Amino acid sequence: MSLEYFHTSLTTTEKGVIGTVTSLGSSAFSMLPQLETTLRVAGLCVGLAVGIVTLLSVLHDLRRKQKEK
Repeated sequence: MSLEYFHTSLTTTEKGVIGTVTSLGSSAFSMLPQLETTLRVAGLCVGLAVGIVTLLSVLHDLRRKQKEK
């Protein structure tokens, strides 16, 4: 396919969407170090929250079993 095919077959809206997606993709690519740090910190926070909730659940179950004895 030639470039003329793509130039004539795309509507103005499609060209705008492609341009916007390309711009957002390139700016996200340039911000990878900051995004990586943010994702690591977010993953750490989620992991800690899950660990704390699991610990509380285990402690709750242990107390319930002790009361049953």
